[in-house]
Amino acid sequence: MIQTSDKQTFNAKYLSLNSNNEIEQNGFNFRIFHNENDPDTANRIKVSSQLVEVEILPSKGFSLGQAWVEGKPLFWEAPIGLPDTETIDLWSDEVCINGKPAPGFTFLKTLVAGIELYGLKNWGMPVTSNGLLHPLHGETSNIPVGEVQFEVEYGNKCVVEASFLYRSFEGDLHLPWYERGAALFKVTRKVVLFKGSKEILIADTIENISNQVLAPDWGYHVTFRPEEGAKYLVPSKFVQQRNGNPVSCGFETWHQAEHQNIRTETGIIHKELLTSKSDDGSNIVTSLLVYPNNTGIAVSVPSVPYFQTWFCHGGKNSKEFTFQNNESLLKKNWDGMGIEFGSSPLDHNGNLDATVMYEPSIKPGEIKSITIKIENIEKDKLGA
Repeated sequence: MIQTSDKQTFNAKYLSLNSNNEIEQNGFNFRIFHNENDPDTANRIKVSSQLVEVEILPSKGFSLGQAWVEGKPLFWEAPIGLPDTETIDLWSDEVCINGKPAPGFTFLKTLVAGIELYGLKNWGMPVTSNGLLHPLHGETSNIPVGEVQFEVEYGNKCVVEASFLYRSFEGDLHLPWYERGAALFKVTRKVVLFKGSKEILIADTIENISNQVLAPDWGYHVTFRPEEGAKYLVPSKFVQQRNGNPVSCGFETWHQAEHQNIRTETGIIHKELLTSKSDDGSNIVTSLLVYPNNTGIAVSVPSVPYFQTWFCHGGKNSKEFTFQNNESLLKKNWDGMGIEFGSSPLDHNGNLDATVMYEPSIKPGEIKSITIKIENIEKDKLGA
């Protein structure tokens, strides 16, 4: 551990290099540790206030693994374990779909977190451009960070921060995959907790560090803990299924799988969303997950061209997603509900919200900022 003024810096990969791997300050606790069943350099961080605890995965693009409000989990229970992102080949065909090798779908064995940032050349389905395969959801959620900083500001909030470089990933094969090629973007994430609050703030920046104008293709997957009868409500005027079909009655409600070994997934595209203003004057959208007991989770994100709700259930030990030895990828049901939102359509089909004004390009030195606010909502605030 290296202490610099108010910030304390930790090595995220090699815990033995830190003089201390746990600190407590002004009612906030920070701990970086290794789980025995995880890959050697895949450590975890837990940061907590009196009401909220957040798990962060430094080996996976600083993704939020899980969070608890007064001990109750917010995000899903992933059907697979933490991957070894030091050695992963996201461009491989090791994952099969219905028995057929599927290049670019190796990402499927890495989807374990509650909040993941995707991109930055492609955040959607796999696509080939100029002869190069861009894998499913891109690379960002599997790039490890080297250092993590912890700071308590003004005594009433704590900030956990880390950065990584997004590169071209072409070049010297002797280097780890995430260190290959020219640096294009610097991605920085801050996770913020507040004293006496049930709010979690995620503040991301994508900085163009190249010498040319670039358009980062970014998106997010936010996957919450599902529950029979839970509803995900979005203030939108237009909805349709991701495949273009009309929505059915009850489209906003999650149900358990009728057949546990069969995975079913539904994506609902929302357009013309109601917005409000953030502190900086930008447009934000607030959606709401409501559980049957009338508690909920409010999620505020920037107004963006693509926004969909996502419902998935079932699939334990199914042969839909397997490795090439026919071993099922899913050790548990793929049960989750939440949102996917970003700068472009997942399916590269142009199905965007034309009412949203968005400039995709940023010049050298310019930054795109994305802030996500998650707040646990009690019964009294929902009108129960």
